[in-house]
Amino acid sequence: MSNKAVLIPIKDFESAKVRLSTVLDSNARADLAKELATLVVSACLETPVFIACEDDAVESWARNLGAEILRNPSEGLNEAVDFGFRSLSERGFESVLITHGDLVYPSGILSLFEMEEIVIVPDSELDGTNVLILPTNIDFEFSYGPGSYKRHLKSATMLKAEVLVISDSPFSFDIDDPDDLHHVL
Repeated sequence: MSNKAVLIPIKDFESAKVRLSTVLDSNARADLAKELATLVVSACLETPVFIACEDDAVESWARNLGAEILRNPSEGLNEAVDFGFRSLSERGFESVLITHGDLVYPSGILSLFEMEEIVIVPDSELDGTNVLILPTNIDFEFSYGPGSYKRHLKSATMLKAEVLVISDSPFSFDIDDPDDLHHVL
């Protein structure tokens, strides 16, 4: 997998998971975000893992796990992913798996690299995008946020590339709102 890399954008843990504030205090949310991100990074360490971040504590945590850092000079998820994707392309990686740090069941995620197509794993509601695998020789517009799955699928098909959508997968489960917490309780 030497020509493949994993990119995980992570904002600071203290401001993560705000949508859970009705059921978890800020310390519990930070702990949960860090615990989930640790699971995701650990599941990916057989290939180079890069964390796009702008936070010193996240950088220290990631380095301790064996990940490399891509210091993101801009704010926003789409900008961080675009910056990281371009940086990995410039470093010679041919394929990048982009995922979030809040997957509940990340074990085996690297097996998705076996697919030849662009891979999109939507979240369990078929709304967001939990995993994207892209070749670095394409110009892809990242569009994370509500409804990103459909936008990413449209962008991929407009490239006239083969696209494999894997829904109803363990990688579809993330923690975004209180209803998702049953996966970790």
